[in-house]
Amino acid sequence: MKIAAVIDLAQRRKLPPLQRKALEYMEARGDEVFGYRDEALIRDLGGNPAAVGFTLWALHEKGLIEKQKAGGKVYFGSKAAIEELRTRQGVATADVYEDARRNRERIRETIGNVDTLKILDEVREGN
Repeated sequence: MKIAAVIDLAQRRKLPPLQRKALEYMEARGDEVFGYRDEALIRDLGGNPAAVGFTLWALHEKGLIEKQKAGGKVYFGSKAAIEELRTRQGVATADVYEDARRNRERIRETIGNVDTLKILDEVREGN
């Protein structure tokens, strides 16, 4: 068994029951995405809206599902479902460092290149 599969299995076993149920539900529906307060999802999972909403965010934070904004709303789904949504939107796969790169470029455009090592040396020296 691949190491990633062992880790994934262990992580899934540690999930609270509602999170495990929601993950299995979404993975079984690889061609569907769900809004934050999706009534059908709430009904099918048997939780209250707040618990299901928290569950979606928790699964996303753990990297088990994805989310994507579309039409002013945030949608959650299996990794395959969100990838399909992004493809149909013409949006590239999410890059966790993309925002940081854009911010770095904005800073460089505004104040130029920042030499952080030089700044740290100056602080250490008391300048």
